[in-house]
Amino acid sequence: MADLERVLQQLHDSEINAGVQTFYDAGMRVWIGDELNGIQAETGINRTPAARLKWPEGLTAASWLHETAIRLYPDSQYAKNHTD
Repeated sequence: MADLERVLQQLHDSEINAGVQTFYDAGMRVWIGDELNGIQAETGINRTPAARLKWPEGLTAASWLHETAIRLYPDSQYAKNHTD
């Protein structure tokens, strides 16, 4: 999976709006949408309580944005570039 910066750039190039807002001690808010409909989906990714200030393994902002963009915008250039 590509890094967050690359995913955000590719979404932007496909006219899909996305953003990430980080909170140092709590986690991050991630959203995706388009100009016509606004925000279509958002999620929070929390830091793990067992390992203070450590990000969880697996789900990342980049992976969530990638999967959500393909699901919400199957006809977009982004989806066409990332599916078989």
